[in-house]
Amino acid sequence: IESEDRREHVFQLFDRGDRSDGLLIVSLIPPDDEVERLRSARLPVVLVDAPHPAFAAIVVDDVNGGELATTHLIELGHRRIGFVGDKSPDPFRFASSRDRTRGYEHALSRAGIEVRPEYVREGTQSHHVARSIAIDLLRLPEPPTAVFAASDTQALGVLEAARILGIRVPEDLSVVGFDDIEIAAYVGLTTVRQPLFESGRRGGELLLQMLAGAGQQLGEGHTEHLSLELVIRSTTGPAKR
Repeated sequence: IESEDRREHVFQLFDRGDRSDGLLIVSLIPPDDEVERLRSARLPVVLVDAPHPAFAAIVVDDVNGGELATTHLIELGHRRIGFVGDKSPDPFRFASSRDRTRGYEHALSRAGIEVRPEYVREGTQSHHVARSIAIDLLRLPEPPTAVFAASDTQALGVLEAARILGIRVPEDLSVVGFDDIEIAAYVGLTTVRQPLFESGRRGGELLLQMLAGAGQQLGEGHTEHLSLELVIRSTTGPAKR
């Protein structure tokens, strides 16, 4: 979905019972007016990676994911750790980047490391935007020795920025992403793996259960949490002494 208008159009198409028996919504929190429309239509709805108290949801703990990534860098000896994420608030109400930022901040605080505002940079999910803001970040007089990006796509932008600036990874800069998309393994990206296939499978399974008559047990407020895993590859290494 590329714009707010298109998002609203999609919701209007599918919130009627004569068009669909149920809705599986991935990575998108319905705006408040659409929440009421969907509830009035009495359609079974399952959200994946986008929790809302009005609907059943399959989610991961993004705060914990941010803590996993940042703690890994701290354990490698890094103290100057940057963050590249999404602008907040964003028009689609994505909460994952915000929560991963909170995890980053929690991990730093727990380690007694001050959060440096100049190390926190925000843009969009585009790796081109991430590359641009990472170049600015890495050109600071005292640049970070490690960067946690809120998505693998943004981490790829950070890696590209490092290449442009002649910064060696992981010798001079460690980079961690989030999601473990397919290309992450090919570029050796250390990342937080979320079970993308499993979340979709479980979301579809839950929706079918609701359609089969389990709505009262599995409807409003039902939330299932899936586990995250840190996958260590070649883009992270010990901080230079």
